[in-house]
Amino acid sequence: MINPIELPKEMMGPFKRVSRRIPVELRNDESLIKTVVAYLQLGGEKLARQAVETAKQSYALEVAQRRKKARDEALIRAAQARLAAAEESSGNDDDAFDDDDDDDDDDDDIKEV
Repeated sequence: MINPIELPKEMMGPFKRVSRRIPVELRNDESLIKTVVAYLQLGGEKLARQAVETAKQSYALEVAQRRKKARDEALIRAAQARLAAAEESSGNDDDAFDDDDDDDDDDDDIKEV
């Protein structure tokens, strides 16, 4: 839980307006809240909004990277499972591809000269 942050009364309005722009997933990020407060005190509401927009973009990139990593890991696990299944099935079917041709007499495609 975030510790209550002391703000002067004249900053409560801009803080509330800026904090509405913070995504739900980031509302409990204490460092972002402190950054927004500092930017409000130093540069005003416009600078604080820019900080929120930057945090949104960073969060979106993090989410995309996590999804890509999860997708890559799932593909690797699926490939490993397919490889294990292929090895298992090839181990059981040793005579499935028997190249020995015991019926040499019945070959129609070879002509004897």
